Amino acid sequence: MKRKAIDQAAIKRAALRSTSESASLERRTMPTNYVRSAKIGRFVVARSTHK
Repeated sequence: MKRKAIDQAAIKRAALRSTSESASLERRTMPTNYVRSAKIGRFVVARSTHK
């Protein structure tokens, strides 16, 4: 099979779709109008900046 270049945006879309479908299968979905608290927002940002 030939290798094909895939852009980063396509990879992010696939990961987002996979994550949301997995969460819905496990009944861990959030309401669409849910807003995170400022404390949780800071936590998520801090976790995402570590590598």
